[in-house]
Amino acid sequence: MGSFALTDATVLVAGYDFTTNLNQASLTVDTEQLDATTFGSGGWRSRAGGLKSVAASMAGFWESAAVNAPDPQAFPDLGVPDRVVTMSPTPTEGSIAYFGQLGKFGYNLFGQMGELTPFSLTMSGTNAVGLIRGQVAKAKGNVSATGATGSIVQLGAVPTGQYLYAALHALSAGTTLTVQVQSAATGAFSSPTMRGTFAAATAQGGLWLTRVAGPITDAYYRLNVSAVTGTFQIAGAIGIGA
Repeated sequence: MGSFALTDATVLVAGYDFTTNLNQASLTVDTEQLDATTFGSGGWRSRAGGLKSVAASMAGFWESAAVNAPDPQAFPDLGVPDRVVTMSPTPTEGSIAYFGQLGKFGYNLFGQMGELTPFSLTMSGTNAVGLIRGQVAKAKGNVSATGATGSIVQLGAVPTGQYLYAALHALSAGTTLTVQVQSAATGAFSSPTMRGTFAAATAQGGLWLTRVAGPITDAYYRLNVSAVTGTFQIAGAIGIGA
């Protein structure tokens, strides 16, 4: 993917798609710079990487409703940890996706008279998972039948010491939904292997797959609906990380 104008970035937080409420979104990953300078350095400082942190921010136009709007999604949820967040520069399946578990810690709203009412929301990582870089495996869409959903993504093998991760967003809910992550040696997926299963979804919300330890020699991955009652609107991403 070369340089491009940011026009369709996607921001999913738990069971809500903030995308069409926003005109700004950013994701920041930091590593502390620890001073490792000693005598004999020749007058130059030495540094080593320390603890990492992840933060996200978003801003757009304020709305309120019973559930599906920025205000009911932000205000009651302040300080709650481990909300599943997925951000991608485009919603296209196969495009880069960053996902993790964050908490909402800052919410600003209202502005000047005569202007569209703004809001902004800041989030920070709340556990040791940090941030995973992967691909969009399922763009937002409805599912009401079992079987593979979304697109096959080629992530490569999972080496020893690393893990397979996946995030799933149930943006609207039917009765119950169970989704698996499968892998295969080739893109034909002639003999898929089930690598993990999300907890059953029964309401809007974000689901985090229990990470699967490498080594996994397969290079191709997909989401598969193993059981569903009713119609769910979902989106999901798969990635590999430490």
